Amino acid sequence: MRVIVCLFILLGTIRVYGQRNTISIPDLLQKISQDYPSIKAKEASVKAASYRLQSARKDYLPELTAADQYQYSTNNGLEGSYFSNEGTAISTSGGVRDQNIYNPVFGSFTTLMVNWHAFNFGKVKQSVQFANSQVQVAKADYNNEVFQLQVRAIDVYLLLALSEKLVSVQQANLERAKVFQTYVQSHTQAGLLPGLDSSASNAEVARAGLALLQSKQLVEEQKIQLSQLSNISVDSLNVDTTTFLTRVPLAISGDSAINNNPVINLYKQMLQNQVDRSLVIKKSALPTINILGMGWARGSGINKSSKKYSSDAMSGIPYQTYNYMAAVAVKCNILSLAKEREEYKAAEQDIESSRYRLDEQTLRLQKQMKNANLQYQYALQQTRLAPVQYKAALEAYNLSNARYQAGLAPLTELIQAFTVLNRASVDVTVANNNVWRSLLQKAASSGMIADFVNQVPK
Repeated sequence: MRVIVCLFILLGTIRVYGQRNTISIPDLLQKISQDYPSIKAKEASVKAASYRLQSARKDYLPELTAADQYQYSTNNGLEGSYFSNEGTAISTSGGVRDQNIYNPVFGSFTTLMVNWHAFNFGKVKQSVQFANSQVQVAKADYNNEVFQLQVRAIDVYLLLALSEKLVSVQQANLERAKVFQTYVQSHTQAGLLPGLDSSASNAEVARAGLALLQSKQLVEEQKIQLSQLSNISVDSLNVDTTTFLTRVPLAISGDSAINNNPVINLYKQMLQNQVDRSLVIKKSALPTINILGMGWARGSGINKSSKKYSSDAMSGIPYQTYNYMAAVAVKCNILSLAKEREEYKAAEQDIESSRYRLDEQTLRLQKQMKNANLQYQYALQQTRLAPVQYKAALEAYNLSNARYQAGLAPLTELIQAFTVLNRASVDVTVANNNVWRSLLQKAASSGMIADFVNQVPK
């Protein structure tokens, strides 16, 4: 009784260990969505666009500028205007005298200004809308990146499951070839068969060995790809090799609908983004009405009453005068209208370009959907014919083997039956997997990847 209990515990441990080390497709997709670098990059882009949107909304707030400065300079003035050299010339404030005084004095100047773009004729609103459309583009780009990587990962997963099964098929083929080789060599040494048959059996063993090596190489290649996508070590990658080779999935809905595809949504958002950008350019030509309020105070080392000079800092820093101002200003760059008109025309062409790109993606996905439907129908037919082919090939091989051993069939007949049986073994293995892959192609076209994932083991 104690032995039976221990056996059940051991079997349970083995089952849990196997489950723990076999990664399912839902777990694989979740890990990719959390860890893959390109998805992390797209996620950061979404956050960056969201911050830019918040920044654009701050344009509704008025500008509040405070400034304070202290100077130590001369104040020789001269009548007449001058150009400030785009802000590089320093404004000198002082009386006009018949001679220059080079004794510098301290001074102070403090300002507080409120500048509110009270009426901008929708320019700020449109800028916010443009920033919001950039957020939508970033989100659509993120969703598309996740979707494309999921499709790619599932396809590699299915190929890995198939490749591992093909290794066992080719291993069985090699063992069958070795049995044939042993029989031929023993009869050749006994003089019952010609030496040519021994050479042919050796060639068949070598060919079966090459096929096995190629299958193993394909397994390792698929593991490397899946490891790169999932960040799981190659040695820890164990996939389900039974579900996708023994069971046929159900058809998914939406055979001709591609509107839910993330690629279509991405190009739609890019088109809308170009439309919003053109409206920003169009509204930039409109004037802006500002409401301003300012107060300022100034100190100087020259007494405003006695005009006495003092180079003492405490004589120039304290304020002597105070002023304020309220104003309404209208600003419009008239000569920029021509430039902005050309920019708007360029933006309209960008809209047309985005619209054509959307049409191109729509045509591509429609073609992909039709091809997926075609592949799915043919794959289903193959699942019905492949077992029949395998059964017939196995019977033909057994019959040819018996005829060859009885001396009633030539070696070429047996080798041909041997080859046909191996090909039939591969076809019956591939058939169900092809149905899953064609169904994945339909999901990739419609964008309904969840319909595919719902049919796989959790």
